[in-house]
Amino acid sequence: MGRVKAIPVLVNGQEGYDIRVTDPQATVQDYLDAVNYFIDTAKCYRTRKPGTDSCFGCDLCCQERIPVTLIDVLNLAEGDFEKFVGQMLHVYVEGRVVDITMGLDESGRCRYLDSSRGICGNYGKRPLVCQTFICCPSTRNANKLREEIINAGEDELVRKWFEIKTTDNNLIIHEGVLAAPDIRDYRRTPFAGAASYEQLKLKDVCTPRLWNRIT
Repeated sequence: MGRVKAIPVLVNGQEGYDIRVTDPQATVQDYLDAVNYFIDTAKCYRTRKPGTDSCFGCDLCCQERIPVTLIDVLNLAEGDFEKFVGQMLHVYVEGRVVDITMGLDESGRCRYLDSSRGICGNYGKRPLVCQTFICCPSTRNANKLREEIINAGEDELVRKWFEIKTTDNNLIIHEGVLAAPDIRDYRRTPFAGAASYEQLKLKDVCTPRLWNRIT
């Protein structure tokens, strides 16, 4: 039995899902496994393509902002973190706010998208936000859990980004508006020191209030 369950429920009258944690030792990888299993096997209402039973071949979400976590980048970078940030991500800084997302190609789609098949060309390593996106209804708890994991992972990636400098000792910024980032705005998160989602416990990532609601 999995330590995390994605449970089919009705949300505003439509077939969607909720998240239930059955083991206090559950990890973020357990959460990912549960959501991926739901996507592959459960029947749910897909808001973008009503009537379809599968996400396979649909690339609509590959044309949107794709935030990434520190672990996502470690998985994708294959050891060359600095090069990956510079060439594959998009770092936008406005004032003190830093937003790091997957870079898009000339057509405005993710660079990993295999357009001929409508699926990710690096499917096994796709970011957490991609693995957990289903255009079907979800409960408040399910939405909040996804949000808290992604936000913590994004913040830790930004902390790591501050350590990377270009050859002229500047931060890597692809687009900026009055850029004045300050690492003091980004506190250390549970993602610090973790190299995989198996090492990251859900109870360490989400707030106590949310943890009590999903267990």
